[in-house]
Amino acid sequence: MVPVLLQFGPIALYSFGAMLALAFLAGGAIVGNQLEVRGLDRRHASSIVWWAAIGGIVGSRVLSLANDWAQFLESPLTFVVSGAGFVWYGGLIGGFLSVSLYIWTRALPYFAVADCVAVGLVLGQAIGRVGCQLAGDGDWGHVSALPWAIAYTRAIFDWEYPAGVLVQPAPVYESLMYSLIFLFLFERSRDPARQPEGTLLFAYLGLTGLARFLVEFVRIEPRLWLDLTEAQWIGLASMAAGLIGILWLRRRSAWVSVLASLALVTLGCTGPKTAPAFVAQDLDGQAVTLAQHRGKVVFLNLWTTWCPPCRREMPAMQRLAEKLEGEGFVMLAVSEDDSVDDVRAFVEEMGIGFPVLIDSTGTVGRAYGITGYPETFIIDREGKQMARFIGPRDWTDPQVERDLRTLIDEGRWVRGPDGN
Repeated sequence: MVPVLLQFGPIALYSFGAMLALAFLAGGAIVGNQLEVRGLDRRHASSIVWWAAIGGIVGSRVLSLANDWAQFLESPLTFVVSGAGFVWYGGLIGGFLSVSLYIWTRALPYFAVADCVAVGLVLGQAIGRVGCQLAGDGDWGHVSALPWAIAYTRAIFDWEYPAGVLVQPAPVYESLMYSLIFLFLFERSRDPARQPEGTLLFAYLGLTGLARFLVEFVRIEPRLWLDLTEAQWIGLASMAAGLIGILWLRRRSAWVSVLASLALVTLGCTGPKTAPAFVAQDLDGQAVTLAQHRGKVVFLNLWTTWCPPCRREMPAMQRLAEKLEGEGFVMLAVSEDDSVDDVRAFVEEMGIGFPVLIDSTGTVGRAYGITGYPETFIIDREGKQMARFIGPRDWTDPQVERDLRTLIDEGRWVRGPDGN
């Protein structure tokens, strides 16, 4: 144990605080990475971390107050301002509520962002438990004779055992389990399209609930009903929420297919909606409107240079544009970057030959109601929005080319409004 990492006179760097700071930094970096993978703005990551920190502190103190109500009544001011009395699950609930509020107020896709947070959060937990081990904050386990059992003689929390007594290093167990969960979730997150949004969130709830439930068997904690601790009961609730969530996502996927079919029938009766008009500038500063392309099938793609999925699909878009050039078809890529120079450099690097437009204000994206980058809209010769593709696609798929040719030649869109 190393409760104090560095000491400069009266100034001390405590290991728990250092690990907590590292946990927030590492978790925030992972959240930013996950947002980029999904075509969302990674700048949301820093705000999410702040909201999680504030909500987590409030939530942990509220649950601590509920657990030690008598102590609070005895000395309310001391209880509130002291550095003790933080409960992890209270922090999790408080952070969950505050981050959810942030996601809703920013009109972000809830489950997509929650998946990003889940991956970063479990890494933060793994690092945080290292801080618990270094500081010796009372999270250790029962007395043990195992070869790896240790004594927390320099713990910041009162170590009351006599010399020679060893206990199980419960924080180490928990950190290892969270690390394994992180690796599992991170591997699953590398291709978000292979699972419904929300899968990683519910997997996080189930797996971390199980990890905490198991580690509580070796920790010294007050037992409640059926000889289980408070954390175990909350862990069971977390596991149940994770399982129910996964089952719900599977059922929802089935319902989405049904609703898409109904949407096709509805569109067949009422007709597709008119695509929102817009004006944007090309790289030479000339105004380009959607209206001037009336009479052509328009492939409208909204993207940014900092979006990895956007970068990956651009070469396939270029090949598609080359195949359909001169056939009553035009491809427009509207960048919502702030810097024209960045976009111009990107276009030159990728060898893009189709028109690239700039909309740094995000007006076009708001008009089309995009949830992230990239998103693609197929607009027919009469200006009707026939389909919307959320996320990247393999535009080299021969079936995509055939379907677009059918729309160009016959005016029929044979896919659904969601592009499937």
